[in-house]
Amino acid sequence: MRSVLFAAGIAAFALTSAVPGFARPRATPTPSPSPTPIADPAITKLARQQFVQWQAGSINKSLYAQQVLDKLTDAKIADTSTALGQLGALMDVVFLGPWIAPDFPPGARGYAYQMRCSSGNIYLWLALDAQGKIATILFKNRLDVETVTPAPSPSPP
Repeated sequence: MRSVLFAAGIAAFALTSAVPGFARPRATPTPSPSPTPIADPAITKLARQQFVQWQAGSINKSLYAQQVLDKLTDAKIADTSTALGQLGALMDVVFLGPWIAPDFPPGARGYAYQMRCSSGNIYLWLALDAQGKIATILFKNRLDVETVTPAPSPSPP
């Protein structure tokens, strides 16, 4: 009797494992999505205003920290205005996320944006110091990527 039950159990196992209809479907694991960075509306408004002012060549210098003012010459403003003006009207501002740089002043917070214009895009890197003054503003035509310095080759023995 035991051999009959054992044989029936084996037969049942063989049937359930051989017939695909009895297999339970398993969900394909998917990676968790990265959270979308949330923009601060006040900072986004400031980024938009600064971009448009730079395009026009007329910036509000009272918004800038002294270390930036020391570098803001009329020629630099005019050159930047000319370059940004070629991009055409600002159509959209896209917050990319926070930006951190080792040379930030203590308490500074940085933000990266893509400025989408009618004739092209550019990236705006904006950092505010602890007092809320613009401590850094950069316009770049591409996102920076990390540069990895190759390890030195081993010297021959």
